[in-house]
Amino acid sequence: MRTRVFGVGSLVLLVSKVSASSIPPAQILVPQKLVIGVDGGTESIRACVFDAVDGAIVGKSFAVPYKTYHPKPGYAEQDPDDWWSNVGQAVKGALDSIRATTTTGGEGDDVNSRICAICIDTTCCSVVALDEDNVPLRPSLLWMDARSAPQTKEILKTCRGDPALKVNCNGKGPLSAEWMTPKALWIQQNEPEIWEKAKTICEYQDYINYKLTGNMVASACNAAARWHWNGDECINAPDEKNKYPGRPMSLYKKLKIPELAEKLPAKCASMGDIIGSLTREAAQHLGLDEGTPVAQGGPDAFVGMVGLGCIYPQQLCLITGSSHLHCVVTSKPKTASGSWGAYRGAPIAGINFAEGGQSSTGSIIRWAKKLFGAEDLDYQILDDEAASISPGSDGLIALETFQGSRTPVTDPLARGALVGLTLSHSRGHVWRALMEGVCFGTRACIDGLESAGHKCDEIIIAGGTTRSPLWLQMHADVTGKPVVLCENIDAPLLGCAILASVGAGVHDNVQDAVAAMVRISRRIEPNPDTTKDYNRIYNHVYSKLSSSVRPIVHSLAQLRGGTMSDCEGSVVISPSVLAADWANMSKAIHTCLEAGLPRLHVDVFDGVSLDSPDALTFGPQMVKAMRNVSNKIYLDIHLCVERPVRYIESLARSGANCVIFQYEAMTSDEEALVLGELIRANGMQGGISINPSTSAKDIEQLLESKLFGVVDILAVEPGFGGQEFQESAIQKVRSLRDFINRNKADIKLMVDGGMNKDTCRLVEEAGADIVVAGTFLFRHAISFKKGVQELRCIN
Repeated sequence: MRTRVFGVGSLVLLVSKVSASSIPPAQILVPQKLVIGVDGGTESIRACVFDAVDGAIVGKSFAVPYKTYHPKPGYAEQDPDDWWSNVGQAVKGALDSIRATTTTGGEGDDVNSRICAICIDTTCCSVVALDEDNVPLRPSLLWMDARSAPQTKEILKTCRGDPALKVNCNGKGPLSAEWMTPKALWIQQNEPEIWEKAKTICEYQDYINYKLTGNMVASACNAAARWHWNGDECINAPDEKNKYPGRPMSLYKKLKIPELAEKLPAKCASMGDIIGSLTREAAQHLGLDEGTPVAQGGPDAFVGMVGLGCIYPQQLCLITGSSHLHCVVTSKPKTASGSWGAYRGAPIAGINFAEGGQSSTGSIIRWAKKLFGAEDLDYQILDDEAASISPGSDGLIALETFQGSRTPVTDPLARGALVGLTLSHSRGHVWRALMEGVCFGTRACIDGLESAGHKCDEIIIAGGTTRSPLWLQMHADVTGKPVVLCENIDAPLLGCAILASVGAGVHDNVQDAVAAMVRISRRIEPNPDTTKDYNRIYNHVYSKLSSSVRPIVHSLAQLRGGTMSDCEGSVVISPSVLAADWANMSKAIHTCLEAGLPRLHVDVFDGVSLDSPDALTFGPQMVKAMRNVSNKIYLDIHLCVERPVRYIESLARSGANCVIFQYEAMTSDEEALVLGELIRANGMQGGISINPSTSAKDIEQLLESKLFGVVDILAVEPGFGGQEFQESAIQKVRSLRDFINRNKADIKLMVDGGMNKDTCRLVEEAGADIVVAGTFLFRHAISFKKGVQELRCIN
């Protein structure tokens, strides 16, 4: 038998020449030095084994999905136990893929013995609160969780001028709800019992590394880019003169949360540093050897910068997908309006980076494909149609800010536009215009970064855009900069492998590891003539378009009744007609409809359950009259009467949609269940209302019947408008929200009475779905419309 040996990286491929009837499978020898990269993403955690010397993939990557929970609009949570469970499965799966297809080449020589180190990246600012035993106290606030949007405004207002905020567009903002400080502040303000019990507040990254090593160590990259820490200083050991190196203590003191410095990890390490080794329990969980070194990782996107070799000044990493993220490495830690950063000591020690971003890029391409009815059509067909059209799409230009603008102009109310449409424009024109619009937006972001002092010579690109040669060339032509593609496009996993190899000492530093493990597959140069054409369009048209349409889209945001500012996922506003002009109810209804508020709250009180002659209000006849005004309204009837069962059929005939009865008027739970059955039998939704003095626990058994779709939590005494808000309602909302989440119940939480812009924010944060506002809207000092805008946080 003759054997030929071919070098494949540092692998050796043995090919045996034998008779055709007995050809055995080729054997691949496992490299002598291996590292494991783990990518903890939003939807799953993946693991892959790499050659520690040259970065070649060994075996296959293995992914294990986990669930994201959305307990209310704008909220996103994950269970840290799922992370830990899945990382074990993912690593074992990656190791099994090696054992199934390779050989170590020696007896008793297991793959595990060749694992030099492991490194993990995770989503950034997925925040975890841990007790004194480092056990999670609540689900993680996932990076995309937007509940702390009000806290971002509070931080910018309270801490204006604080040097830590300079990384947020030179202190002008915005500050994203994704970041650590607003999430921590939300916990302190809204879950004080969790805050008090939390010995540690950390990230997904820190928690998993703790489970691996028993050491709680923050990543300097996370801390610099999302915690307002100084990444150069935070890695230093504390001393008598500086107990909290690199920490923004003045920021914490202004927010009255100085204890946050104690709750966040005390130790911090740069990416690639060894932070410990696998404990016995962790080793068994992952199927590895105890004592395997663990290298510090960081945020998935920024570890991806390392995996793309983007570690030198004037290199820009462009991560593409539903949105675009632009990260430029810079030697100068400058801050400026129109860009985020520069972050010191990130992504790795000794350098800095600044970032810009576009909210909607790949997402608008998918939107167009669906709109065209071409969901089953190959993208290449649409690209071919666009490629046949000249740059500029024959006078059609798109503004890509469908979901707001991040940088260089921050405007959450910005919206997209197609300008210049004619009857001669085809599907290919629209497709090309959208692609060009995204590229113009990328150029605007790069221009903003360069204006801040962060120059860019080349664009290293990864993500969905790399699958379209047309779009790649377009990015080069519009920006006038070369676009570079790497051989391994799975940048986060390779980035982890690079960091692990450095931590294990296979390579002396990240620069040497990148040189050995990252390979360029293609370099796309801009076409000079096409770039000239795009320069004219960008300078004379695109650069003026956003400012021209801004007043219009801002007006549209208010006209449509949307909540597209800092109040993403706002509650439904239900006007209480108890506070309206009863003599002109028709006008009141039309006022509500014009404001985009079709859900009306109607209090039907008979003066018996309430000991006052002034409590007598509407009856079924008024409900019928309101229904006759418009079929577009949804009528919630709050029924606080003696023997409510006698009103149900009459209210159904009058056009009611939902009947909410007063719990305290019931003589027993059995009576309440009979009433709920009757409401449902008459085609209406049933609901329960509770007085301020009633505990939320009292109605949980009734809610388990699934007869009731609404709980009306009274924040004032029933029957009278203009009362002060009672804060006990907030805790009831939280308690019932927990009940709903535990039981996966389809129940809406309504808070009724005492509403203004501050109390509305409080109950929304607590978990309310609907707020009932009467006096604040109908008797607003300026106008009903202005009251609606204030509740929706629209200035």
